[in-house]
Amino acid sequence: MAMDGIRAFERASDGSWKQTPETQKVLGIIREAGGKDFNIQPSPSILAINGEGQWGLGGGVHYTDGSGTYVDPIIGNVSTAAHEAAHASFPTALVSDEAREAAYAKINNMQGAPLGNQARAVYETISKPVMLEEANAQGVAAGAMNKAGYDFNTNGWTEVPTSMTGLVDNIPAPLAYPGTYRYGGVYDTGAKQYESMNNIGVDGREYTSEEIDALSRTRRSFLPAIKRQYDAGYNLIK
Repeated sequence: MAMDGIRAFERASDGSWKQTPETQKVLGIIREAGGKDFNIQPSPSILAINGEGQWGLGGGVHYTDGSGTYVDPIIGNVSTAAHEAAHASFPTALVSDEAREAAYAKINNMQGAPLGNQARAVYETISKPVMLEEANAQGVAAGAMNKAGYDFNTNGWTEVPTSMTGLVDNIPAPLAYPGTYRYGGVYDTGAKQYESMNNIGVDGREYTSEEIDALSRTRRSFLPAIKRQYDAGYNLIK
């Protein structure tokens, strides 16, 4: 297969950005799979996430409120475009507005429950849904890239060895990014919310043995979970 060093966009004769033929090919494959329609646009120069401008970073973003799906036109590649298209076309029910409302209702109802149960609930309702959504998008994108005859580009994410995670198995490169949304991962918000609610961390208390035990079980289960979701996304592309 051809390597994906292929840019998602190129300059048109009038100076505007247009999708490359390779991008059009891969996005066409995703459309043919029968999901929701989508429109991958070049990120405007003023687009910023958390105050950081996005031009030249190679990334992309899909806004679930319908305000757009964008990929960096400077160095963004076809795999990134496919990943964002997957979010737009085949979102999991786990990140729907209804699911989010149910998640926060569940957490509110857990007040006063044993701490281990509370910690597990935060993982199941905040961390895990986003992690699986990202794994699903990776699977769809990889399936479309492979069907088009291209290797899927993990954009610098490499296999994560057990020595860094304490897990039984390494995290494969295509799942390294989704894995950062696990409880306590780089992009996880669940741990931050739980620690804030329970005064854990600097100048606060430590995790109890009950919490540690509950969260250890999530560490053992998350890798099989994202592998299953990645495969489910990949198999959406026939």
